[in-house]
Amino acid sequence: VIGNLNFATQLIADGNKGFFVSFKNDVSVYIYCYKDNNGIMQNFGGGIMNENAVQRQYPPSSCGPYSYIEYPGTNVIEYNIWYDLQGGCNVIMYMNGNTSPQGVMITYNKLFRAKKNAASTQYFRNTDYTATPLVTNYQKDNVYRLWFVKTDYYTTHCADGSGGTSYRLLQNGYQVIDGSYQYYPTGAYDYSFPKGTTVATTGNINVAELAVAKRTYINNTLSNFSVLGYGLKEEKYDSIPYQRASSTDPEIGYNTVEPPMNSLNNFRDTLLAESIYSYDFSLASGGNQIYSSALVAEPGLSNGNRTVRLQHLAVEQKTLDSFAIVYKTNLKQGVLIGKDIQNFFFGGQYDIPLLTVNNSGNALFYIKENNGNSGPVRVSPVFTGAELAWGAMGRAIGTGVFNGSYYNMDQPFAALDPVNGSAGISWKDNRNSSTTSDDIFIQHLDSLNRTNYYPPVKRIRLIPNPYTATSSNPLALFGSSKRYSLFETYAPYGTDIGVTPVAEIKDDNYFGSVTVRVFQSSGSIRAYNGRAYLDRNFTIFSDSIPPNSNFNIRLYFTKTEFNALKANDNTIITPADLVVIKQPHNTSAYPDTYAPLANEQLLTPIAWDSVANGYYVEVRTNSFGDFFIQKSTIAALCPGGSTAIISNLTGSTYQWKVNNGSGFVNVINNANYSGATSATLQLNNIPTTFAGYQYLCVVNGGTNSAVTTLHFINTWSGAVNNNWENAANWSCGSVPDANTDVVLIAGTVVVNSNATCRSLTTNVGVSFTVSVGYIFTVTH
Repeated sequence: VIGNLNFATQLIADGNKGFFVSFKNDVSVYIYCYKDNNGIMQNFGGGIMNENAVQRQYPPSSCGPYSYIEYPGTNVIEYNIWYDLQGGCNVIMYMNGNTSPQGVMITYNKLFRAKKNAASTQYFRNTDYTATPLVTNYQKDNVYRLWFVKTDYYTTHCADGSGGTSYRLLQNGYQVIDGSYQYYPTGAYDYSFPKGTTVATTGNINVAELAVAKRTYINNTLSNFSVLGYGLKEEKYDSIPYQRASSTDPEIGYNTVEPPMNSLNNFRDTLLAESIYSYDFSLASGGNQIYSSALVAEPGLSNGNRTVRLQHLAVEQKTLDSFAIVYKTNLKQGVLIGKDIQNFFFGGQYDIPLLTVNNSGNALFYIKENNGNSGPVRVSPVFTGAELAWGAMGRAIGTGVFNGSYYNMDQPFAALDPVNGSAGISWKDNRNSSTTSDDIFIQHLDSLNRTNYYPPVKRIRLIPNPYTATSSNPLALFGSSKRYSLFETYAPYGTDIGVTPVAEIKDDNYFGSVTVRVFQSSGSIRAYNGRAYLDRNFTIFSDSIPPNSNFNIRLYFTKTEFNALKANDNTIITPADLVVIKQPHNTSAYPDTYAPLANEQLLTPIAWDSVANGYYVEVRTNSFGDFFIQKSTIAALCPGGSTAIISNLTGSTYQWKVNNGSGFVNVINNANYSGATSATLQLNNIPTTFAGYQYLCVVNGGTNSAVTTLHFINTWSGAVNNNWENAANWSCGSVPDANTDVVLIAGTVVVNSNATCRSLTTNVGVSFTVSVGYIFTVTH
């Protein structure tokens, strides 16, 4: 038992195999240091961290002025303790001095650890006003208060025989950082959620960053809350801090002469934006990096939803003997990285964002999300500035459903390895509550130090919904992460129940609140005018007008859906053979079938990739809307060959267009093209550099025909021998080049050169060998 009335307890490690424990009552904060000594808790020191005294004057008398000491105490409202990197414990306190002119204050104190045995001589006035030495002995490894009340008194003898005692306050029991106290008349009205953290430097100081949510009352106006930060220089001492070293000045209760120390800029500035309500925030540091984040009810925000702000600071060396706290973002209010979009009975879409930072300065951001029936935890490394490496608000951990029912993830806590970039994140989980009550789960995260690390996506699932399109959890994209942000939705029907990725949008523009809805047909393959299209279509919309510039979207679908499309047309080889149709979105409906529109656009995939149980295709567009995916028809020919492409639509006017990778432009009749304004486009003497070119016909000035993609396909015959380099072994009578799609149906193929092809398709049983010393490259 270390005290009574103990509540608001905090506990931190002391860096010396012990710990600091703190508690408070209404008046004071107590901190003590303990360490296990053969099963006995040994006390290494501590005490009250906010002793309060005020020096007052009696009315003048014939014998001169007299002073006395008043001990009004304080009301400690909130406080926070943290490790000072030197075996000690720092504390920030929001308290109210119970006498004028003190009022509300933010104060600082510490328990410092004596690194060596030391003796200090300081002076005070004795009763006859003589400067008298006072020796204090400090024992190695014990901890001592930096600030405590220190007084002296002396007796006055007057000529008339009268006299009296005058009491002086040499030092108070804390350091004032901010407040209505007479030394800092900042108009402080109240504070909330004080916090602190300490950053090491390469010099002879450490930097304590203190922060608190504050509002003021100035000129009869009560301000909003905002989080303010205060930088405090702390000596890296050899034995005891200089304030406790020997001093010959009896007029003040501590040594004021600093040893040679690096300087620190006077940092007293905004960390996070204004809020109409008091708000909690996170503060963490590691290496020389400092991060802070919060949910902020910003003035004027519609529907009372809160923004998510992230701030990044650093302590950097400016000259040989100076350091400065600097912003690593371009906003003192913190970068806007997210926003409450949905209001649930939990109080909003998100809980307070949290941060952890390792000794290398690598930061991990995580936040609890509330999404109605379930609530995942989102997590991401923080890279440059305030950019989340895993997209807007990070990636959601977990699947959200288990055994056919939703579950909730609460009270997340993450920890980073001090150096190697691995992390663990744990949470309370109710997925098995019917049998085991709530459980504790933990997930390992790895490779977080890699600047190019990107998380794996979850398995792509079927999401057949017989009623309507299924909506994803919305995200607010403000262009702050600069990376792909993943949209997921629940797959609530059938046996494959879980969460599935449905789309990614690159978060490099201001999009506002974005939602993805997916309709998946569960019947036979869909078709329009005999032309099949994917059984999954997408609607993407936002509450803001997207930027007038191109941006990237990835659309996810399952292997089952892709294979169904391939089965309808065996010319489809990979998702590169697909095309995306974008139509303007009708806000009153979510389509479940495709019908052509005059103002629809055809988007050629710029990339595709296989993921767990599926694929994505990536396109560039300048607006949201309804997206359908269909086969892109293929025209196959040999190098230098000719072919004709016929429009699948008829009309009175025709204009063929070609896309060579830079967008569709009108075809002009020349040596390679004829019939540019007719229903049939003739291609003549076409070189393999045209591989991948796409063609469509605009019919009657507004309707697009099907897209046809040009491929050069060369099939192995092996008619002469096994040599790749022999043109007589190929169906086109020429050796494949880098633009040729190669098909190996049967036989044995031996490559005896550095060879390249566009794609390589082989049947089971084909023997394909690249001889030693040569490289074979497939470009697609």
